[in-house]
Amino acid sequence: MASRCLVHSRRMLPSQVFAVDGPLAKTAVKGCAGSTERQPTSKAIPPPMLALCGARTAPSPQKPAQVLQRRAAAWSAWISAWRGPGAEAENTQLAVVQEHMLNKAEDWNLSMLDIEAGAQLMRSDRQSLPTELDERGTILLFLYAKGVLRQEVSEARKAKLAALLLPDDIYEESKQRLRRLVLEGEHSQSVLDDSNSFTRLLNLLPSWRDNLSYVAFRDDGRISCGLLERVQLSGLCYMHAPVVLQAYLVAMQATGTSKMLDLADYIRKYRTAKELEDHIFRDEGGSSQAFLREILSNSSGVVDFSCRSLVDEIVGQAIIKRIVSNLKEFGPALVSGFMVTENFLDAKIHQYFGQDNSNEVGLHAMVLVGHRKDGGQDRFLLQNWWSDKGFIEVDAEYLAGQRASLVFVQSDQPDIPVQFSRSSARHVELEMTVRERLPMEM
Repeated sequence: MASRCLVHSRRMLPSQVFAVDGPLAKTAVKGCAGSTERQPTSKAIPPPMLALCGARTAPSPQKPAQVLQRRAAAWSAWISAWRGPGAEAENTQLAVVQEHMLNKAEDWNLSMLDIEAGAQLMRSDRQSLPTELDERGTILLFLYAKGVLRQEVSEARKAKLAALLLPDDIYEESKQRLRRLVLEGEHSQSVLDDSNSFTRLLNLLPSWRDNLSYVAFRDDGRISCGLLERVQLSGLCYMHAPVVLQAYLVAMQATGTSKMLDLADYIRKYRTAKELEDHIFRDEGGSSQAFLREILSNSSGVVDFSCRSLVDEIVGQAIIKRIVSNLKEFGPALVSGFMVTENFLDAKIHQYFGQDNSNEVGLHAMVLVGHRKDGGQDRFLLQNWWSDKGFIEVDAEYLAGQRASLVFVQSDQPDIPVQFSRSSARHVELEMTVRERLPMEM
């Protein structure tokens, strides 16, 4: 059964500790590898023309300049005729494609090799583009430039791309994802403070108003930005959780306007062809821990805790105390590899305690932002990316049962790495409700 923004049938294997020094970013991993050679032609050059190709068997007398010019002109005319009447139009179209890709090189992070490979692939597929790009042309250009579907045979690739660009077809969800990545970018809108997702949670679970409860973005004075909200549209949950976590961590070190990595821009520039195919056509993601490492400015102090240890009879309570201490000292934590069940998909339920025996449907990533006590029992607050289920309260036993890991970043994050674009919006991609979004993000 499908699920919301889940990493389908993939189990993340959280490492206990990973340490990487210095700024991290995905670099020249490109999805446009492949031959750019032209296919052998079946038209052989007639033997009499070999002399014009420099294959003379004996020296010839010096020719007057005008004779050489006439011969060169004749040779050029013969070559054009030999290649066929469409050669000039083909070359013109190739130049149009290359020019469009050059204009998009910075926005899409294209190298000259990417442009050459993408343009030649469009040429071999006999795909044409207008001089002025429309929506269809821009999407097609992006897919070829990034090498998406390059490994498929030409006819299969062209058929899939043709279906993708038709409205109301089997690839309509994929087209919507592409539009957000290539044409629209990340949406944001002004959200009134009395209608944000956390205020709605407080109306449902007023215990989180209590002074004894702790919510990082509300109670940690270092997090000057306050609540940051997202709804997953451009990316998947394994990306949204690290992006919001990073924004909170940067806010703890910075002053002024809040910053959040521009996820649509990141996907356009830094995802490989295979990752783009998984995202666009299969709605599949990867490891939230690995993505977190990619976007942090310093991940040398990243440590995770297996939630299974939270209910260990010997060390469970000690681990809980350490997690609460880390939450207050280092800020929010990534919730990685969280197993989603059918019960969790109910938008009306915001509390989960004990064991959940309903069917498992996939993996999810969220952010741990709060803790409180209820009759001596520990309660944790998780921030989510579904607009009508923005926060979830769980206990230690439930977290353990869902086999999640909590990942804390103990190294300072002074800023988002300079190679990544960022947004100053506090509320990103909030124009759709979960029910409207679900068909596109299953």
